[in-house]
Amino acid sequence: MKRISLLALLVTGVVSGALLIGGPTVAVAAPSEASGMVWEKHGDWHLNGSTSALRLGEAIPPGGLLTAGAEGPSHSIVILLPDGRRMLCECYEAKLCSQGFRVPAITPQPEPAVWEMFVAVRNVLLLRPATAETAFPTLAGRESMAVNSEMVAAVIPQGEISIAPALRALPSGQYTLRVSQDGQSTVPTAPAVQTLDWSAAQKVAQVRVGGPGLYRIRLSDQAYVQRFDIEVLATSPASLAAETAGLKMVRETTLKWTHEGWPLHDFLRVYLESRLSVSPQ
Repeated sequence: MKRISLLALLVTGVVSGALLIGGPTVAVAAPSEASGMVWEKHGDWHLNGSTSALRLGEAIPPGGLLTAGAEGPSHSIVILLPDGRRMLCECYEAKLCSQGFRVPAITPQPEPAVWEMFVAVRNVLLLRPATAETAFPTLAGRESMAVNSEMVAAVIPQGEISIAPALRALPSGQYTLRVSQDGQSTVPTAPAVQTLDWSAAQKVAQVRVGGPGLYRIRLSDQAYVQRFDIEVLATSPASLAAETAGLKMVRETTLKWTHEGWPLHDFLRVYLESRLSVSPQ
């Protein structure tokens, strides 16, 4: 069965396509040349009969024809377009998968700032392994129930940041923090464990990070239940205002698109990852 209903086309734009690019990153073209990107994929997908399998982050041009390979019982792919649409393609039979899905036009064209952000996110995804199916591993159990938050914080000379803005809804009490560096260029290490005595009235919640970078902070209560999952871009005080404004723009833009099923928190996480090579370290 080939799942692509008329209602889905009207409401969420369920179609897709892709364009292989020639390198690990993509130049920022004019918005008139805007294209989408592969956000998630399961099974092998191809563009316009190409034998090369698509990978996360690859550009998706309007009018492209996306087809799925014959291997496996089911195939699906999620395409994000810079006009705010999220497109899901699914097929379950080789004959129907080979017929393909056509990518619609991008309307309206994105504003330059939105397009630049979109390409930055795409470039990060292109660095994921070719076998990656999603931007991040899918969480299960209690971890999946934690409140997600993304923020920018200034690093003080003592190598600390404050995460208080992310904790407004957290009840007073004692909590455990597991702090680890994030970003695919980081060598995985055991998270540093810290404690936090939190009062809902306080305005500062200091966390030791050492220096600028991207950090994942997991906050658990005394019953070992993970309550918050915070992604923090720790940056210099001089760049704090610009980085905060950039994250605000991306958040507001993405929030306008969430009715289309846009992946808010994961998208913001990848955006913060894209700032690692830009924000002064």
